[in-house]
Amino acid sequence: MKEKLENKEERSTQERERFDTLLNLYDLFIEDKSEVKSQVYLNKDLLAIVIGAYFDDIYKYQSYSLSERADTHKQGAYIIKWLSKIRPIQIFPNIKASKELLFINSTFAIFVGFSFLESNIFDSIAPHFYKHLLYETQYRNISGKSYASLLYLIENTAKK
Repeated sequence: MKEKLENKEERSTQERERFDTLLNLYDLFIEDKSEVKSQVYLNKDLLAIVIGAYFDDIYKYQSYSLSERADTHKQGAYIIKWLSKIRPIQIFPNIKASKELLFINSTFAIFVGFSFLESNIFDSIAPHFYKHLLYETQYRNISGKSYASLLYLIENTAKK
């Protein structure tokens, strides 16, 4: 019983830390988006759902694989998955939605997912591949494992 309580407290701490990290990453992300900055906001209740779902997947992975820790590719992959699915960045009412606004959550998800990796990935990705990745995160339901493999390949390609 004590071990479960400790695990619950540990997870709660991790969730708070990840929540704060995502808030900071959102601030960095939106700062570069001056054309849409005043048209969107980050819904913190939805972000909390993203964090909960993310940690559910991470803990399931650790349990099934008997791993102590999920590597950075898996962490990035699961955050991409849940940010893309829950879409915590919301458009203010009565705003005409541009294509950039409609893809804002996918753009943010990739930005956050790439932040887990070692290299500066954005410099090494071809624009058509990035557009494909945006499309996939916007319209497809890809598993966290698939995203993890993709992030691993992207990072290794960027290092060369």
